[in-house]
Amino acid sequence: MHNAFGIPRAEDGRGVKAGERSTFHAGFALGLGLDSNVYSNAGSEQKVLSSALWPSGWIGIGNRDLRDGLMMTPAERSNRWFDYNVSLLAGFRQYLSRKADVRSVPRLSIGTQIRLALLPGRRFSVHLDEDFFRGASAGNYQALGSVLNFNRIDHRGQLTFFLRPGGGRLSFAAGYRSQYLHFQDEDISRSNRLLNGLYTESKWRFLPRSSILLTYTLDFTYYTDCCVETGTGRNEDNYAHRLLGGYRGQVADKLAIEAMAGWGAGFYRTDTNGPSFNSFIGNVAINYFPTLRSLVHVSLYRSFQDSLFGNFYVDNGAILALGHTFRWRMIGHLGANVAARRIQGLPTFEGENAEIDTVEDYVGPGAKRDRKTTIVGLDAKLEQPLGKIFALSLGYNLIADTRSYLVVYKQENAAGDNQVDDLSYVRQLVTLVMAVRI
Repeated sequence: MHNAFGIPRAEDGRGVKAGERSTFHAGFALGLGLDSNVYSNAGSEQKVLSSALWPSGWIGIGNRDLRDGLMMTPAERSNRWFDYNVSLLAGFRQYLSRKADVRSVPRLSIGTQIRLALLPGRRFSVHLDEDFFRGASAGNYQALGSVLNFNRIDHRGQLTFFLRPGGGRLSFAAGYRSQYLHFQDEDISRSNRLLNGLYTESKWRFLPRSSILLTYTLDFTYYTDCCVETGTGRNEDNYAHRLLGGYRGQVADKLAIEAMAGWGAGFYRTDTNGPSFNSFIGNVAINYFPTLRSLVHVSLYRSFQDSLFGNFYVDNGAILALGHTFRWRMIGHLGANVAARRIQGLPTFEGENAEIDTVEDYVGPGAKRDRKTTIVGLDAKLEQPLGKIFALSLGYNLIADTRSYLVVYKQENAAGDNQVDDLSYVRQLVTLVMAVRI
């Protein structure tokens, strides 16, 4: 499940048979949490600490399991007409602070995930992937009695057609993908955007477990509530091209490697001030399985993405993830990621406020200004099944944007001033989850 809002969830149990091949899963969890920085305030601002109560529930049915959002469907042809997995996840977070504005922070998050493969593994097949989420999230500043929230609707979908001529060693894929981001608070509606894209992949499987790939994507991002006049806002429509080629496969019994390299180009044609992106992108990922119950994942990457602040950002990062299932069935996970991020095309004021970035005024030599920061993430989790249906887990999450830069919102507070937002922050969350699942 695409769970960007951190809804408590336990691993599925054995499930209940629902037909010849399908399995039904369901669960309920009660999470107790401690949030060190409810509003993601910067170091220069007062942080709000609060405990939280977070019940959640989920249901799902499918004839194939999911792993990291991918359906575990064998590549070979089968007699099945379709493979599928459909799930629904919902959670209600209630902060337990004495402050009324903290207790009123948005609560309900709900989402669904759909994976469908028609004629799996055959010469012609069709795949549908869909993630749709309505997430409740506090804003990243507290504004004198009123709280800007980041409640949003997040849709990400892709329809892909596969053609496998001959014996299946050669395959071609082409598809349409769509994304939609809509903030429900009108004060930040200028960040609402719609993405329409094309995805293609050519793959040659030259060994049973090794392939050479070539992928190309074209994405057009359109901001639905911003930038009617050229150069007047921070978010400009853009075209993004990504061409990658490389290797993916299992090189030994316990070792799998993916190495992709290529070029990326992001063009902001309606932005008279620039800049646009035109540079190298790629990634290298290694998965090592010391035992049947253990995983070590290491990856390095360079990527670029459209940014809600400025034009785009470039990440040069690394990821480390460790997973192990102990003999007494305890599941352990530890993950860390760090990225050197460069945000380019930040708008600025002129004159006496030239050092402050603003979401409104996009003029002058400062329009090409960029900011460098370091993004750090750490997550750890221990989950212990207790019998067939009960589970207990303890988790820790940290996310930090380490270098400060400011944005001025054209919104008056009680004192009649513009609201200034410092975008750097450190946020930690500790959760204890008790779950019943089948």
